[in-house]
Amino acid sequence: MDSTHAYSRLRAALRQRNVLAVAALTLTLTTALSSYALASRTERIVLVPTLHSDTALSSQTPSPDYLEAVTRDVANLFLNRHPNNLSYFRDNILRLAHPSSHGEIEAALMSTERRLIATKSSTVFFPTEIYVDPEGLYSEIRGELQTYLGPERTATERKVFAADWRFQSMRLWLEDFYPIDGANSRSITTPIEQAESQ
Repeated sequence: MDSTHAYSRLRAALRQRNVLAVAALTLTLTTALSSYALASRTERIVLVPTLHSDTALSSQTPSPDYLEAVTRDVANLFLNRHPNNLSYFRDNILRLAHPSSHGEIEAALMSTERRLIATKSSTVFFPTEIYVDPEGLYSEIRGELQTYLGPERTATERKVFAADWRFQSMRLWLEDFYPIDGANSRSITTPIEQAESQ
């Protein structure tokens, strides 16, 4: 009886040893494969040639330089419009739009496109100042908006546009881009604009 009991305990111990050996081997192989994957992975660095300094994204907020560059690019896409480039600019704006704002932004773009095609007009924007608030995910761009009917300039306006952003999963998304009154601007007005308002 004692030898049978001892034999069954020995078999159980051998089974446990084999299970532990397989688990140890599996963990060793997993660690080796993970180490190899980390050592051999390709590092990717995104270069933005229009930034004037090194820029990094943290998990909290975008850097001021990055927000400024994206604001400038979005204003360029929204405000430099010609009947011949409308669909290209619309597609690029919609790539930046947050999914929750996608429909509203697309509807506004389509309305602008119908107006520009019907009137055969185009707009050109010349930015003069950009204000950014990375903590509040807000930016403004100030400049001169010119409207053309064919080759002839029909209007020139000093305008301020604001952009609301969402920073999610290390990506900056556009939520809205809209004109605001200069008096409601969060940025400090330039000396020229202060003199004009007096």
